Amino acid sequence: MTPYSLPNVDFFTVSQYEYQNSAVCDFSDCPRPHFCMGLILDGSAEFYPSGEDTPIRVSKGDIIFVPITSRYTSVWKGESIRYISYHFSFAAESGISERNNFALQKITPPDFPTVQRTFEYAYEHYSCRSDERLGDRLAVLGAFYSLLSSVLPLLRHDFEEKHDERIRRAVEYIRLHSEEDITIPALATLCNLSTSHFYTRFKKEVGMTPVDYKNTILVHRAVNLLLYGNPDSIESLASTLGFSSATYFRRVFKKVTGKSPSAYRKKATEI
Repeated sequence: MTPYSLPNVDFFTVSQYEYQNSAVCDFSDCPRPHFCMGLILDGSAEFYPSGEDTPIRVSKGDIIFVPITSRYTSVWKGESIRYISYHFSFAAESGISERNNFALQKITPPDFPTVQRTFEYAYEHYSCRSDERLGDRLAVLGAFYSLLSSVLPLLRHDFEEKHDERIRRAVEYIRLHSEEDITIPALATLCNLSTSHFYTRFKKEVGMTPVDYKNTILVHRAVNLLLYGNPDSIESLASTLGFSSATYFRRVFKKVTGKSPSAYRKKATEI
């Protein structure tokens, strides 16, 4: 029997957020760099995905699932507003990524008290970094995988992605090797296409050039490191991700997110 590996978590954290009376979180120009799955404990909210007029309404007991790369605005109301959110992404080869085209959506779990205990345990135990609490963090990850396995079959997709199989090879290669030097001729060879035909076909299928696609992946990783990794400097972050200079990194970051790295970090309150 061939051994099967679980999807590898590339990024994972758990956070709790609290507001009084009202709050507005505007991510219409800041695409989410990871998935968010938040449980509403108090208060209510309306989520407005970019380009849509009809809000997604959530209240106590609901889970809001925010796909990676989502752009939206959320409006929160309530005397007390509180929610706990998992933030996560998986390694490129895991099969759980932006390719799934999940919609931003509400899920109402049938057993709120049990789900609430799962989220609260995760928040209380995952942030501890001492070695003696490793067992707690593994328990949190185990509960997260169990919860995600029950949520995934319920999720709606915006549309079904149907890339040309040859272009799919290039997409997967870029995801796996985004921090390396990748040339258009090499990708074209991988796809058994001429350079010009490959470039035109890739842009039509993916909606951006191979270089822009690679940079988008890198910027999503940069945001996670910026918000949760506490890099020493923008220069060190740019170097870690394989950018030729901090100046080029800043230019690419602003092109993808609409903001400079420092402005993005200042704005980025979660869901």
